[in-house]
Amino acid sequence: MPNVVPLGGARYLAGLAGYFASPITILRATTTQDAYNADVAAWAPLDGHSDLPAHVGTGDVGVRLKNQEFRTSQTVSEVQQRRVFIAGAYNEIEVTDRARFEDEDWAIISVVVDSTSTLTELKIERLTPGNL
Repeated sequence: MPNVVPLGGARYLAGLAGYFASPITILRATTTQDAYNADVAAWAPLDGHSDLPAHVGTGDVGVRLKNQEFRTSQTVSEVQQRRVFIAGAYNEIEVTDRARFEDEDWAIISVVVDSTSTLTELKIERLTPGNL
């Protein structure tokens, strides 16, 4: 019988170690207090979800995720989308969280943990407002 290596697991991730070269941190909404003890909305790293080994791509194989531009009479805004693969299963990540990489915060629009619990895939987007 041939030597069969199962898809997923530690050996699979070890072979892809250089692929996950973009650390990513997952942020969750929280509140802090300002100088007047008023609640202020903020984002804080989710416990155990800082500097996760990830690969950040520019799009999707099946559906092209491109930068899109939205115009009004006063502004031009751009929406950028990315596809992220995180090494490992992170079931705690929710679409209400944010992802931070390269000092930028991105909204999470989809979270999928693969069936082997080897990878977590995120689709993320960021709106960049601009002026005409």
